[in-house]
Amino acid sequence: VGGGAGGAAGDGGAGSNAGVGPACKQGASFAPARLTLISDDQYRNIVHDVLGVTFPSGVVITSPPSTSGAYPYNEGAEIESTTVQTYLRAADQVAALLTSLPPCAANAVNATCMQQYLQSTLPLVWRRPVTADEISGLISIFNSAATNGQARQVQLTVEAMLIHPAFLYRSEIGTNAATATGKIQLTPYELASAVSFAMLNSSPDAELWAKAQDGSLTQPDVLAAQVARLMTVPAVQANLKLKVSYYLDFEALPFVNKDPAAYPGFAALQGTLYQSSQAYLSDIVWNGHFDDLFKAGPIYANQAMAAAYGLPAVTGTQLQAVTPTGNAYNAGVLTQPALLAASNRNAVGDDVIHRGLWVYYNLLCAPPLPPPPANAGQVAATFTGSTRQQSIERDTTCGSSCHGRFDPFGLVTLSYDGIGRYRTTDPTTTPPGGPIDDSATILAGVLSGSATPVTVSGVSDVAQIFLSGRQVSDCAVDNLATYTLDHSPDVEGSCDLQTVKDSFEASGSFPGLFTAILTSPAFLTRDIND
Repeated sequence: VGGGAGGAAGDGGAGSNAGVGPACKQGASFAPARLTLISDDQYRNIVHDVLGVTFPSGVVITSPPSTSGAYPYNEGAEIESTTVQTYLRAADQVAALLTSLPPCAANAVNATCMQQYLQSTLPLVWRRPVTADEISGLISIFNSAATNGQARQVQLTVEAMLIHPAFLYRSEIGTNAATATGKIQLTPYELASAVSFAMLNSSPDAELWAKAQDGSLTQPDVLAAQVARLMTVPAVQANLKLKVSYYLDFEALPFVNKDPAAYPGFAALQGTLYQSSQAYLSDIVWNGHFDDLFKAGPIYANQAMAAAYGLPAVTGTQLQAVTPTGNAYNAGVLTQPALLAASNRNAVGDDVIHRGLWVYYNLLCAPPLPPPPANAGQVAATFTGSTRQQSIERDTTCGSSCHGRFDPFGLVTLSYDGIGRYRTTDPTTTPPGGPIDDSATILAGVLSGSATPVTVSGVSDVAQIFLSGRQVSDCAVDNLATYTLDHSPDVEGSCDLQTVKDSFEASGSFPGLFTAILTSPAFLTRDIND
C-alpha cells in the first residue's frame, strides 16, 4: 500500500510521536555494519560514470523494473544461482560496449596497457584500494585468453572485474567488524561510498575520492564541505528529488491504470501529470519549505491539463505555474492532481482505501495494521450504496481497528474523482449527483497526541492539522532517512535521528535534512549486532 517507506518506518513506533523520543540510544549509529548488494540502478550508474558504458534502454540486469512505483530497497538482497548468470551476461554486455581502455590504443590492447588501465580504473569500480595481487590475478585471466583474440581477453577480464564481490557489494564493516563490539568507524573509502550512493547513487566522483585517498573525509568539516559541494551538482539534485518523489508516491503515477471508458483522455495526460508533480517538487525541495507541502500553492499545467482539470487557462504544451481559484486544489500536495490520481488505485471510481492508506503510512508513519481477512474481497463485493456508505459498512464489518484508522483520510478527498478532477456533486449517491460530503472523523490516537476523535470538514482541514504539529515532518525524516541509508534508522533507535528531526522541524529545508543525515556522527559509524 503506497509507495513510501511509511510501513517500515511505522514498525519503529513512529506513529506515537514519529520520533525516537526518550527511549533513544545515545551513541547508536543509523545502520548496522553490513555488506549490501548494489541495486541495478547503481550497477548501471557505476559502469556509466567509471567505464563510460551506457546500457541500451530496456536491458535488464537482474530484475525487471518495478511496476508499482515502490522505492527499490536492496538491503538484504542475495545472489542466487540464476542471479549469477544475469551478472555474467551484464558483464559481457559491458565488455562489448567498452570502446576505450586508456592508455590502450584502439584494437591494440596488451597486458602492459591493460595493467595500467586496471590500476587507474579498478579502485573506482571496486570503490577501495586494490592490491598488486588483485591486479595480477586479472592480468592472468587476460593472458589466459590470448589465443582466443583480444575481444575475448577484454571480455573475460571485465567479466571478472564486474562479478567480484568488491564491485557487487557495498562494504560498511570498517577495519575490524569481525572483532569489534558496539560500533565501528567507517573507513574513508566506505564513507565516500556511503555518501556517493546516497547522493549520486553511484561511485564517488573525483573530488570525493581524493578526500578518501588522503584520509581527510572522516574529518567533520571536510565531510560537511563535500556534502555541500555535491548538493549543488545537478545529478545529485535530481537523485535527492527522486527520493522525495518516492516518499510522496509520485513514482507510482506512471504505473496507474485507468479505464479509458471511464476516464477518456487520461492516458494522454498521464505523462504530463507526472511532469507536473516533478516541477512542483523542484519548487519545494530546492526553493521552498516542508510546510509548503500543505499550503495552497501553484499547480504546473499545460493547455491540455489545465482544460481537463478546470485550472486557469494556459496556452501551449509547456508546463506553467497556475494558481487555482476557489475551493479547489487548495491543500498543497494533498490536492495536487498528480497525487490524487496516483493514490487512487482503482481503474474506475473512488478509492477511499488507498488514498487513506497513503496518508496513514507515508505521511503519519502510523503503526502497521492487521492484514485483511482472507474473504475481504468477497465481503466488500456485497457492499452497496455511495462511496461514503460503503466506507461506513467497511468500518462496521471490520471494526474500527482497521478501516476506521485510515478511511477518513480518503473520505476527505471525495471532492476529487479517480484522476483528481475537482467535482461538486457525488456520482455514487442515489440518485446520482447528490451533494459532496467530505467530512470525516479521525479516530483518537491516529494523530499524535490526540486522545479524542478529531472531526474534519474536507481535505483543507487535514492540511491545517498537519501544519500544526510535527508528526508529519518527523515521519518525512523517517522515510527520507530510510531511502538515504537503504535501511530504516528507527531500527537502531539512535538519538542522533531525533537531532535530525529537530533540525528539520526548525528549518523545513529538504537540502538541510539530507545534509543533517549525511553529516551526523551516526552516519560515520555502524553498529555491531552482538
